[in-house]
Amino acid sequence: MKKNPSAAFELPEIIFARKVAYASCYSRNWHAIKEHQIFHLLKGKITLELESGLSYAAAPGDTLFLPANVRHRDRFHESEPPELIHLRFLWLDSERFFAHAAPDCISRFAPSVKADISAMFKLLHLPSHRMDGKFDSPIQRRRITLQLGAILGYCMEQFFAPFEELPDRSKSRFDEIRRYIEDQLESPLTLTNTAAHLRISPRTLSRLFREYVKMSFHDYLLSRRMERAREMLEGKEHTLSEIAFALGFSDPGYFGKVFKKHFSVTPGKFK
Repeated sequence: MKKNPSAAFELPEIIFARKVAYASCYSRNWHAIKEHQIFHLLKGKITLELESGLSYAAAPGDTLFLPANVRHRDRFHESEPPELIHLRFLWLDSERFFAHAAPDCISRFAPSVKADISAMFKLLHLPSHRMDGKFDSPIQRRRITLQLGAILGYCMEQFFAPFEELPDRSKSRFDEIRRYIEDQLESPLTLTNTAAHLRISPRTLSRLFREYVKMSFHDYLLSRRMERAREMLEGKEHTLSEIAFALGFSDPGYFGKVFKKHFSVTPGKFK
């Protein structure tokens, strides 16, 4: 039986917990860790680069999540190594969490929620004298486990509760999603970053598009961009390159091919 995302979840198993000043090798070399990771930045700046090409920047007070076995680099200026809280853990409920939460999902929470989560990290009181990331006693490990569970649980509450427990609001929610897309047609929208901004899961967002417009998120986004392109061409106030860039296309030639496929005529002839 499929779990409700907001249902009770298992506590994580903490493996490593330490305040660290990062070594430069983590910035230069691609690497992967077999446990899930949390980076809560205390000082400096860091950019989490994934081998897939995605990247996530963090400043003091920011938190990044990373699933197990994801190859990445922790990029920073080697003259200014960042200080951070680094947690590594195993978690039976990680699949449903990471299926919905982007690495920087906390950055999209309300300011008061981000402040609450920062306060939770301050209360961890990690063993500062240990270099191995281990624990002084079973009691200390259990305390940190419970605190980590509270952080993860609070994140899940914020991420899932606003919409997924209220299916009767799905139509009005979908109208809100469409308005957001209309306002952001020039932005590099993806299913993942749109879902993260709207604080729903990519799976739910995809389902809503299939349910209400009978097409995928990608096809809907492309369709709306082509309609906006047609309107801009009819206005005769913009060049083809300006229209392409305004609608999130980095290559005007590719924009032309997509336009022709959509309308069976090149944008030049349409104009």
